[in-house]
Amino acid sequence: MLSLSAAEIEELNKKVQFGVLGKAVYERTYSRIKPNGEKETWPETVLRVVNGNCNLVPERYIEAGEREKLFQLIYQFQAIPAGRSLWVSGVPGRQFLFNCHNSSWTEDISGHFTFLFDELCKGGGVGSNYSCRYIQHYLPVQNRFDLHIVCSQNHPDYLSVQDKLSTKFSADWTGSISIEDSREGWVQALKTLLQYFWSEPFEEREVIFDVSNIRAKGSRIKGFGGIASGPVPLIVMLQNIAALLNARYSQKLTSLDFMLLDHLIAACVISGNVRRSARMSIKSWKDPDILDFINCKLDESSHWTTNISVEIDDDFFKAWKKGNKHAKTVFNKAVEAMLTRGEPGFWNRSLSQVGETEPERIESTNPCGEIALQGFENCNLGHINLAGFDDEQQRQEAFRLMARFLIRNTFGDILNKRQKEIVSRNRRIGVGFFGYQTWLVKNGIKYSESHHNQFVIHSLKKYYQVVRNAVREYAFALRIPEPVKVTTIAPTGTIALLPGETTGIQPIYTRYGIRRIRYADNDPQLTEFAPQDIEQDIYSATTKAVKFYYKDRLVEIAEHLNFDVKDLVEQQDEIHLADMLSVQAMIQDVYADNAVSFTANILPGSLTKKEIKGILLSYLPRLKGTTIMVDESRPQAPYERVSAAEFEKHNGLIGHGNLECTNGACPIK
Repeated sequence: MLSLSAAEIEELNKKVQFGVLGKAVYERTYSRIKPNGEKETWPETVLRVVNGNCNLVPERYIEAGEREKLFQLIYQFQAIPAGRSLWVSGVPGRQFLFNCHNSSWTEDISGHFTFLFDELCKGGGVGSNYSCRYIQHYLPVQNRFDLHIVCSQNHPDYLSVQDKLSTKFSADWTGSISIEDSREGWVQALKTLLQYFWSEPFEEREVIFDVSNIRAKGSRIKGFGGIASGPVPLIVMLQNIAALLNARYSQKLTSLDFMLLDHLIAACVISGNVRRSARMSIKSWKDPDILDFINCKLDESSHWTTNISVEIDDDFFKAWKKGNKHAKTVFNKAVEAMLTRGEPGFWNRSLSQVGETEPERIESTNPCGEIALQGFENCNLGHINLAGFDDEQQRQEAFRLMARFLIRNTFGDILNKRQKEIVSRNRRIGVGFFGYQTWLVKNGIKYSESHHNQFVIHSLKKYYQVVRNAVREYAFALRIPEPVKVTTIAPTGTIALLPGETTGIQPIYTRYGIRRIRYADNDPQLTEFAPQDIEQDIYSATTKAVKFYYKDRLVEIAEHLNFDVKDLVEQQDEIHLADMLSVQAMIQDVYADNAVSFTANILPGSLTKKEIKGILLSYLPRLKGTTIMVDESRPQAPYERVSAAEFEKHNGLIGHGNLECTNGACPIK
């Protein structure tokens, strides 16, 4: 067990080199409250994470000095596990260490929804495939009834929920169903409600839920962490779901109905102050209602908790070449929507199946698209800061140690039997990296030329082999199957913000800009910001967006190295779409055996629709998934460009503006 004295922790805390927004992001997102009521410092978080991870396997499987090496790598932001590990690794009790999940479809219709609700409540993101082949076997809604909610007048939140309560029943009614004040209790309430709708036809016309035991808004959640939302979000979710299913009585649900149910659940979790729910919704290009799916986010108040992608495959490309009308219509409509709203993206199912031991079981991706998953499988991520090393051997050692870290994570707690079986069989991990453009700039390489640069290609191939060799050796020692896939590129938004690095493989958005970071509206940190920099989040009534003006750090790095800043430090609107997709395709080819999460941003009018469609179609066979977004294609953009003068006017900061997602469905934690 690695230990540090209070004096050592205090000294280390003084020397932490956060990026310009890193300390605020860390304290908001990853610093837990200790038993004494104080918040963790970064050295304490790192110590908890390292010991928690290494304790997942017997000590004989930990190398001499491995804990110390990991501590230094994470403390110095050279290697950082994904946010799930930073938040829960080493926390007493169960360790739910997995970033994201695929909520598949079960014989019991409630299984999909309760799994999704449970994982969102535990802080994971969830992807699902709503193609007709997965849902067409479900029966029509079997019952309809009136839902009543009751609550004790002694509850601290009674006045705030009073308008949502039954006028016919009270909390004294003995026939009500009491909801337990726990994650399991909320999930059970959802399961009970759904089972009423799909049980054998019954005579009851009224169902009563009692929320009196739900803790008050603002109470501390001791186990998972965070602040309780009170009963309102749960009440709203149950009532909205009941209204939807009553309206569908005796009918089969459509794929959009299933998506809407998941959206209502995710909205509850957001309001529940656990995280801003991250979801991915996927649907096959072959489905007759695919155009409804493509247009499901035309109303920006609908389906905002999810990213959406159209599933394509080898059959799609064959159909396109043959001039199939449906294939062409789907592609054209999807691209037009993408250029208007940034969605849908495309997910290449056939390419994602390559290298899988059971390719037919691949169903969907995680919310940002970097990991394709089997039914109920999860993803398990960690990242190397490419720009964080001066010594190449140390960089390669970081890849090796992160691979071992993630293998140990697969021994974390898994409650779902289906998921436990799949993880035991696949042991899928995703070692990724961030700081790609900074690494390029330090080596004098332009982003737009990196896809054919031999130094870049050789280095990435080497890093992949280091990871693959490490997991093969460690899996053999642990007597577990070798992981089916091991590398990926995630967006790494909040992770990269800790040291102030460029995210994933995204080029910087702009040399000068505004970065919006979202906070729950009862987050005490909001008091630290100027009122004019705080906006009401238009996507969530319980969230605020805070504006930060910044000058990108790459400008200062290039200036320090005496490089031509404007030539070397390319921002997204200066890189041709073909070059951006070439970089993604190169990294998919030589490094990421899972997938690469990437959004290509282009300026309005920089290319014709015909040119964009031609470029995209030529790259899709090589990409497992991608999205194109036209700048400012939606209101309250997460980032926007400003002039140098505007930056100076607001006394801006030095940092990076990139973030993990681009369309408003990104996580708070």
